[in-house]
Amino acid sequence: MTPPLSVTVAALTRRRPLMLANLIDSFAALRIPEGCTVRFLIVENDTDPLSRDTVAHRAPLPGGALDYVLEPEPGIPFGRNRAAKEAIAAGHDLLAFVDDDEVVAEDWLVNLIAGYRQSGAVLLGAPLGIHPPQKDLSWIQVKMHDCIRRRYAKKATRAARRADLTGTPGVTIVTNNWLGETGLFAEHGIWFDEAMRYTGGTDAKFSAQVKEAGLPTAWIADAHVHEIVPPERLSFGYQFARGRDQSNTNFRRKIDGNPAARWTVLVTVPLKAVSALGLAVALVPTNGATMLDLARTTGWIAGRLGAIAGARSDLYRQTTGH
Repeated sequence: MTPPLSVTVAALTRRRPLMLANLIDSFAALRIPEGCTVRFLIVENDTDPLSRDTVAHRAPLPGGALDYVLEPEPGIPFGRNRAAKEAIAAGHDLLAFVDDDEVVAEDWLVNLIAGYRQSGAVLLGAPLGIHPPQKDLSWIQVKMHDCIRRRYAKKATRAARRADLTGTPGVTIVTNNWLGETGLFAEHGIWFDEAMRYTGGTDAKFSAQVKEAGLPTAWIADAHVHEIVPPERLSFGYQFARGRDQSNTNFRRKIDGNPAARWTVLVTVPLKAVSALGLAVALVPTNGATMLDLARTTGWIAGRLGAIAGARSDLYRQTTGH
């Protein structure tokens, strides 16, 4: 007989009412795993309850309760930790995260829980895909959307090759598609780092801390979610800034652990610069296919150099989407 499980499925939101509605509607179509009690939780990270009505008008869902809480302390790690505290207070075994700019596949939760039950892992990740593009996009936006689609597919293929239900070597588990035991917080004392209020990267740090503690992790290749990428993210400037800030946060964490790591830029930055030049030259003959790689590579260089100069990422200070 399958042991019963209780699961909180959480999403953080901030000023994206239409995207949040799309996510909740996809929750409503979910198949619920056998032997599971599911609670859906929306954590609004804002000073005012702007999304409360969006949630209330859709509650309850066919698969379980749909609850709402307001977390007024600004910053993604505060919202994630609030979700963990809510799951612990409810006595739930598991906490799942997806983002409010995503939609989940009908079999997402069934496959996620099946992977958990088969793996013995305490932290599990799964791939991110991209939703079909919106209408009336510019040529650059269409090309950038296609670049992102290919990037996500490549990352999913690489993760499936490196990781499975027995472990996740070389793969970072992030909260766009995430499942963890609540004991990670309550028993092991691993929380999202609230000192990283706007930088991003707290989920990557959490993943690293779980692995450093010797706790088992797993990858579930068939539990799919899809990101809805709004037009404002389909620009060279936005993708450059995203690459820059992610590089900055990642490198600052490395420097904090080993100050000598700062000198690696003497080798890595020139190599990346050569790569960026090649990507720029290839823009025209590839009809824009290298656009995203060029944006992220030049952003990576800027992030590394910024970290050396003491700059900090504020990637998530502003919200994009609708």
